[in-house]
Amino acid sequence: MRRNVVPLLIAALSIVMVVAAFFIYRGTELSRTADMKRIQNAPSRIDERLTIQYDKPPIYQEIYSMRDVNGISTAQYQIHGYSGKLVTITAPPDRNYSVSFFFEQTVQDGIWKLVNKPPRGNTDVHYTLYVHQQVNGEHGSRTIVFTDPHYWAVTAGRQYAIHLDPKKPTPDLLHLQSTSLADPHYQRVIDDFRKFGPPSFRSKVAQAQRMIRSAH
Repeated sequence: MRRNVVPLLIAALSIVMVVAAFFIYRGTELSRTADMKRIQNAPSRIDERLTIQYDKPPIYQEIYSMRDVNGISTAQYQIHGYSGKLVTITAPPDRNYSVSFFFEQTVQDGIWKLVNKPPRGNTDVHYTLYVHQQVNGEHGSRTIVFTDPHYWAVTAGRQYAIHLDPKKPTPDLLHLQSTSLADPHYQRVIDDFRKFGPPSFRSKVAQAQRMIRSAH
């Protein structure tokens, strides 16, 4: 009799384990499905803006604004002259990848690596970059201020490091190790904004710039 009970117990235990495994697997798959739906339905947003402020006429301010909200892209360029004339060019909302591709290009060109810089080079023109990204419930943003991207990209100075040696209390100042402060990312990101959009958009931007300059 006992010999007949043992196989039955083993079979019953196997069935219980299979059922338990099924519900664990089903619960995991449901959780994964819920996570995927949450990610797919989570709002996504990209905002990038470049503000250029001029201390001298004819241009007072330029603003490039690019935005993508849940796959809907918009772009705007605004130029304000010392004469008081203001011109705004707006690309209407459209479901395309223009801003997404632009964002990826600026990331590749180092926008997240840029930091605030003191006034150097041509200090009559001031650049303010703003970047914000929200995706999968996570977000990050930065604001960077600097002057003369060409200066920081090409002609910035060098940084010297002095390492004190207890065996040589007086450092050799004639043979200091140095690293260049030049960073091409500043110019690359500014160029990305200047080159944004199809030829029709850039043509209108150029036309607006000529209008402001001629009004002075």
